Amino acid sequence: MKGTAHLSYNEDARTIELVVPHGTRLEELANLREYVFGDLIGRLPRGCQACTSGDHFVIREELEDVIRVDLERLEVLSD
Repeated sequence: MKGTAHLSYNEDARTIELVVPHGTRLEELANLREYVFGDLIGRLPRGCQACTSGDHFVIREELEDVIRVDLERLEVLSD
């Protein structure tokens, strides 16, 4: 797996979201899951697995082709 995964917690929606790089294989995701629930989950604002019990866990793949927009100026940003 190349790139960077992003782990976040949305307290209002009670959702833990893991965004993995485009093209991540299922085997790589399985290895990452062990790390997320072993070490990383405790670093989120709600902490331990007991605190996040019942919260949604969403895994999504990062989009490959996106258009980035400056929200203040409403202009498309170039790469």
